[in-house]
Amino acid sequence: MATHGADIEGVLDQYAESKRSSLAADSSIPLYYQLYRFLQRFIEQAPLQRGARFPSEDAIAATFNVSRPTANRAVQELVTRGWLVRQRGRGTFVQDQQLGSLSLLSENLSLTQQFPPETVLQTTLVRREILAHDPATCELLGLPDGAATLMLRRLRAVNQQPVMVCDSFLEAARFRDLNEKAFVRGSLYATLEEKYGYTIERSERKLTAQELVDQDIALLLDVPLFSPILLLTGLTFVAGDERPLEHMVAYVRECISFANTVRRRTREHLKTGTEKGERPKG
Repeated sequence: MATHGADIEGVLDQYAESKRSSLAADSSIPLYYQLYRFLQRFIEQAPLQRGARFPSEDAIAATFNVSRPTANRAVQELVTRGWLVRQRGRGTFVQDQQLGSLSLLSENLSLTQQFPPETVLQTTLVRREILAHDPATCELLGLPDGAATLMLRRLRAVNQQPVMVCDSFLEAARFRDLNEKAFVRGSLYATLEEKYGYTIERSERKLTAQELVDQDIALLLDVPLFSPILLLTGLTFVAGDERPLEHMVAYVRECISFANTVRRRTREHLKTGTEKGERPKG
């Protein structure tokens, strides 16, 4: 795919036409933000490689029939969020926005430990609170009504860019001394295993696409309210205990993806009661 000069502008025209995309002038969502979201998908799906020249603001305005200031604001949003970079006298170019690919189905249950070794990953404890009355969490953790719970909020950044806010809820009576200094390698699961002697056995997780409505989380992730996020929730279990040890809620920016390979079981792998290669009877 050509990515330089007038060619990239033709690629944008073709992409917009293939998606039958038009901006909704009567929408409550500002035009510049609609355009920003479309151009972001264009970068991801075209796909444009790191270093590729991006279409000019005049070309963007012409393709979507908007004013140049609207196109400028959409492009500036892409620059602010790290999708594009401006080079004085040369133009605007695509940045490498993908900061990590994690797994939901990995035996390595710790999200922190899934990042590649060369990744500069920072974890900061931004909130620690004992919740005296949290009936919803008590129910999830199988605790009696009125039991105190410990809430830990951690901000994770990759190469100094915030990517995830992770809230963990645990039984306060077990972990009253758990604070930032107690963490092993910045990982809660490593801490639970190495300092508290709990062997993490399994985790049940659910991934949901949502819009961010929590102002505190938006500030931590450095994104506007109603930005698209992935909401990851789960319960963590340890060996020898049917009650969950942890309830987890993670707010994940769009620069993190979750990918898995699932293999379908073939007939040879199914337990049919017949010899290998024999056709099942009945």
